[in-house]
Amino acid sequence: MMYEITVRLPIKKIERIIPHLYQKGYYQAFYEVPLDVVTDANGYAFVEKRNETTELNIYINDYIEAKERGQLLELLAIDESSLLVKEVNELNYQQTFDDIFLENGWVITTPDRRYHYDKERRIVLDSQGNFGTGYHETTRDCLHFILNHDFTGFCVADIGAGSGVLSVAAALRGADSIDTFDIQPVEREILYQCQLNDVKPVNVFQSDLIQNENQINKEYDWIFLNIGTQENIDILKAQGLLDCHGTTFILSGMLEWNAQRVVNVFKKAGFLLEERKQSNEWVTCLFKAK
Repeated sequence: MMYEITVRLPIKKIERIIPHLYQKGYYQAFYEVPLDVVTDANGYAFVEKRNETTELNIYINDYIEAKERGQLLELLAIDESSLLVKEVNELNYQQTFDDIFLENGWVITTPDRRYHYDKERRIVLDSQGNFGTGYHETTRDCLHFILNHDFTGFCVADIGAGSGVLSVAAALRGADSIDTFDIQPVEREILYQCQLNDVKPVNVFQSDLIQNENQINKEYDWIFLNIGTQENIDILKAQGLLDCHGTTFILSGMLEWNAQRVVNVFKKAGFLLEERKQSNEWVTCLFKAK
């Protein structure tokens, strides 16, 4: 039987606790930072309310064992009366995410349902909380472009990789080497997704590519960049990526009212807008050099 343990804590305390939970083997631990959504010239912006409290949810199998309870309470530094404990049907827990059927015949599914689908046209994803579950329009539209191309022998960079789903897709389509970049510590999750899909591990780099200039010091055949309009432009300039005229770019995270800014940057650098896809207000573009 699986148990869901819920406790409300200050967000800053949760951020300190999470690494210790992972070290002790509590990998199924999730929380959400409350957000205020605002609009600006760059589209949507999210302001994190980091001084508030939020719920931390931990899923474990052996909570009824006294030793397990003691260890968890010690890690959380709270009294047991502060916890809300309930039994969870494991099947329902595993089906939190519905399968996602993509336009080109591929499906994103969970580990327990992987054998329901053709191995040649599925992506297995066990989301650990980072961006890139396949539900968002930008992820789906990037996947649309990636899965329609043959990446055999190509070298790929996935910037703002999140869960690593775009990298996994490129690997499944034959990419020879993949470097992923993210400002967050996503290595454990990305390598886990690679393992689930039986593809060789990618290289994972944690870096702020806007503040740390010239961190990318080689050319790639393909670059994926799915963050936001201004962030995309800032990274392109900080890393000198617009000088890579042998590279094909997939950019997303732009909105219909500001995507033209990115198009103009690429046109000025000598690239052509090869394909454009829009889902709701979100725009995804594929650029190639003239």
